[in-house]
Amino acid sequence: MARRRRPWEPWLYVLPGLLVFAIFIAYPILANIVGSLVGTHGELSLANYRQAASDAVFWTAVRNSGIWVVACVLAEGAIGFTLALAIELYVPIGKVAFRTLLFLPMVVTPSVIALVFSTIYAPGYGLLFGLFDYFGLAGSFPAILGDPSTATLGVIAVNVWQWCGFFVLMYCVGLAQIDRELLAAAAIDGAAGLARVRYVIWPLLWPTTTSLVVLGTIEALQQFPLIFLMTEGGPADSTQTLATYIFQTAFVLNETHYASAVAVVLFVLALVLIVLQYRLGRAEQAAHA
Repeated sequence: MARRRRPWEPWLYVLPGLLVFAIFIAYPILANIVGSLVGTHGELSLANYRQAASDAVFWTAVRNSGIWVVACVLAEGAIGFTLALAIELYVPIGKVAFRTLLFLPMVVTPSVIALVFSTIYAPGYGLLFGLFDYFGLAGSFPAILGDPSTATLGVIAVNVWQWCGFFVLMYCVGLAQIDRELLAAAAIDGAAGLARVRYVIWPLLWPTTTSLVVLGTIEALQQFPLIFLMTEGGPADSTQTLATYIFQTAFVLNETHYASAVAVVLFVLALVLIVLQYRLGRAEQAAHA
């Protein structure tokens, strides 16, 4: 006897996941959007967005967030791809050990990383100062985290150090899935060295690259603890990003509705960047096909 079909039965299997999504993702997003539309006197208005449009610190945070995305994703991608190639193609033994060592920074808490690198950057006694002093250049040592011209680069370098291992691991997984016979055939046809990387390996790893760019963009836009613990957005807002600005407006200045508006802008910016990267990735993948 055939089982009676119940159209609603499949929904029972996804209901727990839908409830979790609705409670912890959809509801906070909708509540944040509604909160961003609440004016000073509780009325619905666009006053918070007009305030953002005329807020110089907000635009500084937008610019710095863009710098973070571009610098971190490019550096992490380039270093991660290079190290993954070296490990998978040119390291005969100990591949697992190299992957593990490079991935270790990912499991260290941002508070520990911020403390360690703030000490390394510290003028007068830090590791970098010791190197400058060793070569007789102590007088020219810059206050890396105290100078607006170097603070952003200093914190970005720490972020790249922490996340680079994730890119290495993902590229290693992608390289391990490439058929070695294909690489051997390419070598026979004359594709060796950089030519093999450019015309064989790189196109095959394009889906991995697209995924890493999207994940790296999300991570860079949401990066808060490392920046806040090392510089608190300073000096002179030189390291202020949208994530740190949301925290300061909400919990320091107590402007929760304005912070909600900035958070909506961050959400829209991340969504637009991810969609663009996804479309570009699909187009590039189609061109390589």
